[in-house]
Amino acid sequence: MNTMSDESFYQEVPFKYKYFEGLEIGAVSVKWVRRTQDGTIIKEIIRHEGYPKEKIKEIFERYNSNGNSNIVITGNVAKNFYDFPYYSEAECFEKALSHYNIKPDLLLSLGGETFSIYPMKNGIIKNIISTSKCAAGTGEFIVQQLERMGLSIKQGIKDSSKGQIVQLATRCSVHCKSDATHKLNKGECKPEDIAKTLIHDLARKVSEMIESAQWSTELIVIAGGVALNKYFIESMQNFLPNSELKVLPESPLLEVFGAALYASEIQDDTQQRDEWSVRSDNEFETLKPLNKIESLLDYRVESNSKMKIINNANYILGVDAGSTTTKAVLFNVEDNSIGASSYLRTLGNPILSVKKCLTNLTEQVGKASINIIQCGVTGSAREMVSVYLDNCRSFNEILAHARAATEELPNVDTVFEIGGQDSKFISFLKGVPIDYAMNEGCSAGTGSFLEESASVDMGIPVEKISEIALRSIQPIAFGERCAAFINTDLRNALQQGANQEDVVAGLVYSIADNYISRIIGVRQIGENILFLGGVALNKSVALAIADRSQRKIIVPSHPELMGSIGSALMGYDLLNNEEIFERKFVLKDLLLGDMNVKNTFSCSACENNCEIQNISIRGKSYPFGGLCSKYKLLRQKGVKKKRGKNLVEMRNNMLYNEFGPVILRKPRGTIGLPMALTTHSLFPLYTKFFNEIGFNITLSKSTKFGNTKTLSPICYPCELMHGAVMDLIHQNVDFIFLPRILEMDIFDGYLHGYTCSSTSIISDVIRATFEKESDRILSPHINTSKNYISTTLKEFGRIAVKLGLEKKKGEEAGKKAFSHYTNFINKYRNLGAKILPKLKEDPCVVIAGRPYVIYPTEVNIALPQKITSRGYHVIPADILPPLEANPKRNVWHYTQQISNAVNYVKKYPNIYICMVSCFSCGPDGTMYHHFRQELAGTTFCYLEIDSHTAHAGFETRVGAFLDIIEERRKKFGQIF
Repeated sequence: MNTMSDESFYQEVPFKYKYFEGLEIGAVSVKWVRRTQDGTIIKEIIRHEGYPKEKIKEIFERYNSNGNSNIVITGNVAKNFYDFPYYSEAECFEKALSHYNIKPDLLLSLGGETFSIYPMKNGIIKNIISTSKCAAGTGEFIVQQLERMGLSIKQGIKDSSKGQIVQLATRCSVHCKSDATHKLNKGECKPEDIAKTLIHDLARKVSEMIESAQWSTELIVIAGGVALNKYFIESMQNFLPNSELKVLPESPLLEVFGAALYASEIQDDTQQRDEWSVRSDNEFETLKPLNKIESLLDYRVESNSKMKIINNANYILGVDAGSTTTKAVLFNVEDNSIGASSYLRTLGNPILSVKKCLTNLTEQVGKASINIIQCGVTGSAREMVSVYLDNCRSFNEILAHARAATEELPNVDTVFEIGGQDSKFISFLKGVPIDYAMNEGCSAGTGSFLEESASVDMGIPVEKISEIALRSIQPIAFGERCAAFINTDLRNALQQGANQEDVVAGLVYSIADNYISRIIGVRQIGENILFLGGVALNKSVALAIADRSQRKIIVPSHPELMGSIGSALMGYDLLNNEEIFERKFVLKDLLLGDMNVKNTFSCSACENNCEIQNISIRGKSYPFGGLCSKYKLLRQKGVKKKRGKNLVEMRNNMLYNEFGPVILRKPRGTIGLPMALTTHSLFPLYTKFFNEIGFNITLSKSTKFGNTKTLSPICYPCELMHGAVMDLIHQNVDFIFLPRILEMDIFDGYLHGYTCSSTSIISDVIRATFEKESDRILSPHINTSKNYISTTLKEFGRIAVKLGLEKKKGEEAGKKAFSHYTNFINKYRNLGAKILPKLKEDPCVVIAGRPYVIYPTEVNIALPQKITSRGYHVIPADILPPLEANPKRNVWHYTQQISNAVNYVKKYPNIYICMVSCFSCGPDGTMYHHFRQELAGTTFCYLEIDSHTAHAGFETRVGAFLDIIEERRKKFGQIF
C-alpha cells in the first residue's frame, strides 16, 4: 500500500461519499485506487492468482468501501463481475493525464500480458497499437524467467545492474526460455546476465514498437507495472535519446487513477455491496473429468520409497543435469537397486545443483563404505557436468532414458518422456531404440510450462497441481497451441470467473494435447508404453496422456530419476564391454575444487573457427566447447575421430569461389547482392551477368538483425533478406539486385518448379520497407525454367538499359550468364554422380531443405560439421540425381529436392536424412506430414531453424539422431 497527499484533489463542495475509487482486473493482478476528500491517495496492486473477485472483496472489506465509496471500473474484464459505472481504459488514461495537465506525444501502457502504444495529440488518444496475443518479452514473461532462476522480481532487477548483455532469442518467449536454459547449463553466462538481457531486450522491443507507430516521440509517458523497473527506463532512454520519458507517481496504475477521478464526477448513488456483483454468462468448452480415466493408467509411483545403501557394495553414480531439475542416483550394479537419490532444482546453475545433489548422497551414505566404480551423466548440462565429475562419460538423454526404460520394462516399445524443457518420444524394436522425436523449441508440452502457468498465474505449487486438477468436474478445453497463446487464454478464463480447478485440469489436458499432436504426430504408438520424466509424477498428466493416446500407460516407481538411472546403466554397459574400466570416485572428493578457464584457443578444423576453452579442475585440464563433437570425443575417448566428407563445404566453394564473380579493374559501378534466398542457388547467374556488363559485385555481410526492420511477421529467410539489404544500404552500393523469382528449373515428371510466395514477392516487400531506397533496387522478373528463358533475357536487357547500356548488351550478357550457370550445374552434378557411389558404402546423412537455410554457414548453425565430426559423410540434397517424380501437386522446386532425397533414404540403407525447415514455411508445412509418412520406420531428423534457434538445442537433437543410428546399426548387425 502507498499513500500520498495531493492538495489539488481537495474540493470545497460537500460530497455524499467519502471516497472515490477506481478498479481494474488485469491479466495477472487487481488494481485499485482510492482518492479521499482530503486529498489522500491509497492504491493497491495485488496478484489475483485466478481469484479476482475474492481479492477485490478483501480490498473492499479492508478499506470499508461499502456505502462509503463511489466506484468506477475500467477494463473489459471488470464489467463481467461488477455493475459499476464504466469508462474505457483510453478515457481513463486521458482523464489522468489531463489532471496532470500533460499532453504527451505517446502513452505507453506496459502490462504483464500485453503492451499498447497510444499516439496522442492535444491530450486525445488518436490510435491504439497493441502487441499480438503472444506474450513474448512482456513483463510477466520476465517474472517467469526470473523465478526459473530462483530470483524474485525485486532481486532480479537489482542483480541485472551487474550483468552483461548476452545473445538470447528474446523475440519469442518459448525460444528465449530454451536459449537461456542452455546458456546457463553450458556456463556461458550467469543469472544476472539473463536478467539484464531480458530487461534490455524488453526496452528494445518497445522502442521498435514506437518506431513502427511513425508518430512524434518528443514526450512519452510510461504506464503499467513495468514503469517501476528503473533499469528498464534507463535502457529505454538509451534507445530513445531524443525523447523525454516521464514516469508519474500513479504510472503503475494510471488508468485506474483516471477511473477514480471519474468517480468524483458521478452523482448517481452507488449500489450497496450485495448488489454490486453481476452474474457472468461466460461459457467454456469442456472436457471429461480426469478421474474418469483411471482404467487406462498403471501408476506405480512410490511416494515413500525406501532406498538402502549396502556396505561394501559397488555403485555407479548417475547424474541427469536437466534444464529445470538435477537428479543423481547411486545405482547398485550387484542387485540393480537404487541405493540413494537426490532431486533438486537447477536454478540456472548446474554445477552448484550437482554439488548439492552430491552432498545429499553423501548424507544418505552416512558412515557406510561403498565403492563408486564409474560415473555417467546425461541432460542438457551433461558436457559441463562431465568435466566437473572428473571427465566421466556423458550420454545423450534419448539413449539414457531408452536404456532405463528397457531395464524397467524389457518388452517396452514406446516411451513418452516429458521433462522441464524438452519432451521426447522413443520407439523401440526388440528393445533397441529405432526412432525418436523431440519438441522443436515449443515448450507448450513440457513441465516448465505447466509449472510456471500454475505457480505464476494461480499461485499453485507444482506438488498441488495434480490434486487440484483431479477435483475438476468440467476441465476447460484450451487445445494444443503455442504456449504463449495458451497462457493468454488461461488468464482470460481466470479473469472471466472460471473455476480454478477447471482451469488447472484444462492446462493439464493441453500438455497432453500438445505432446500427442506435436511430438508424436503420425508416428506409431506401441502397446507397452512407459511414461517418464518429472512430469510423470503428476498423476493428472498421466491420466490426460492415457485419454489422448487411448493406450494403457505405465508410470514406473521413479519416473523422475530414469535419466540418471539410464546414464548409470550405460556406464555399466561400457564397463561390461571393456570400453571403459573401473575407477574410484569419492563423493567428498568430487565436492572439492572449482572449474576455471585456464586459457582459450581457436580451432582451425573448419571455417567456424570456434573458440575452445581449456577448463581446469582438480589439477587437470580439459578442452571444452565448439559447435561440433570434436573436443567431446577427444576429451572422453582420447582419440580424434576421422571426420566424414563434407560435400556441403565442397558445394559452397564451387558455387561462391570457382563460379563466383571477378573483380573488374575499371567497373562502371557496384551492384549489391543480398546473400539470402535464391542467391544461394543462382549466385553464378547473378554475378556473371553484372560482371559481363561491367559492374563489380558487393556481397552483403552476415547479419541476424533483419527482424528489426520487418514491418510485419515474416519467415526467417525473408528476415535475413531484410538484414542483407539493410547492410548493402549501409555499404553505399550503387544498386541492389533483388529479382522477382517465380519459377526455377522444372525436374522431369513435375508440372512446375515454383519458388514460394514469399520469395516471389520479397522485392516488393523490401521496397515498401526501405521506401527511400526503392529507386536503387533492381527487380527484374527472372525465371530459370526453359519455358521462360527468352522472357528472362528480355528482362536482363531492360536492366542494362536502366544502367545506361544498350538492351542488346544486356541480353548478350544474360546468355553468357545462363551458360555460366549451366556449366556450374553440370560440373556440380557430374561430381556428385562420380563420388556418390563410393560414399554410399559408408553411413551418410543427406541435409535436405531450402538452400538458403541449409548451406550458408552463417545460417545452418554448423549442422554439417556437427555430423561430419561424428564420422558421417554429409551430402547436400541438390547434388542427388533425380530418382523418380513424386506427386504432381508438389509444385515447389526446393520441396521437390527434399522429396528426391527422401526417395534415396528409402532406397539405400546407408543413407539417412536430416530435414531442415523454418517456422511458418508454407510449402514445407504442406509437405511435412507427407514426408513423415514416407519415412515411417526409418530414423530421420527434422529440425526447424530461425533467428531464435540455439546451438545447444540444435546439437541435442542432431546428437540424438546420430546416437540412435549408431545404436540401431550395432544391434542389427551394421557395425559402424
